[in-house]
Amino acid sequence: MKKTLVAELRRTKAGQVVVEMLLILPVFLTIVFTIMEMGNLAFWVIMLNHATYECARIGAMEATRQDGSGPRDVAGIMQGVMSRIIETAKIDQSTHAEETLTDPQAGVTNHDLVVVGTYDVHLIFPISNILLAKPAGSGIRHLVAIVRMPIEQPLPR
Repeated sequence: MKKTLVAELRRTKAGQVVVEMLLILPVFLTIVFTIMEMGNLAFWVIMLNHATYECARIGAMEATRQDGSGPRDVAGIMQGVMSRIIETAKIDQSTHAEETLTDPQAGVTNHDLVVVGTYDVHLIFPISNILLAKPAGSGIRHLVAIVRMPIEQPLPR
C-alpha cells in the first residue's frame, strides 16, 4: 500500500514542474537578455566616447591657426575621422569652438573645442527593446558623447 501511495503522488505532481517552468522561464529570459543588452549598450557607449575623444583631439590639432587668429572650422575633418571609427556615427551640429580664458602674459585668447558625437544603437533582443529603447518599442537607443578639448594656440612672436 505504501508503494502505491508514492506512485500516486508522483503521478499527480508531474505537471506541476512544467507549469512552474512556464511561469518562471519568460521572466528569467527577460532578465538574462536585458543584462546582455545592457552589456551591448555599454560597449557602444565606450566606443562612442573613444571615437568622440579621438575626433576632438584631431580637431583641436587641425583647428590651430599659425597666426593665432582663432580656431578654424574642422567639422568635416572630424566627421571623416568619426566615420572611420564608427561607420554610422555622426558629429553633431552643436560642435563648436568655445572661448575660454585670455592668457594675460601672452595676450592670447584660448579656445576649447566642444565635440558632440551621436550614434543610434540598434537593440538586439525583442523584450529588452521595450525596456531600453528610446522611444519605447522602436528598437533604437540614441547615444550622445560630449568631449571638450583645448585648442593649442602658438604664442605670438
